[in-house]
Amino acid sequence: MTGPATIPPVPDAQLTLRPPPEPPPEIVAAIAAAAQLLWLRPQAPGPPDEGHLAWRFSGRWWARPMPMRRERPWVRG
Repeated sequence: MTGPATIPPVPDAQLTLRPPPEPPPEIVAAIAAAAQLLWLRPQAPGPPDEGHLAWRFSGRWWARPMPMRRERPWVRG
């Protein structure tokens, strides 16, 4: 049986991290343009959608006028 294995020394140049390559300006411009198109911009609120509210609350018991909401035993018949 032989002794422990030895690891050869590694030059310092192989252990350093190199900076990533710079992308071409055309690629940077394309990415920036795509991000601008997809980014949501704040907008002023528009008028309320009355049609949506009418549909949402139509047919609900609280949407009827107060006299029509009163229970009348002679109407159930």
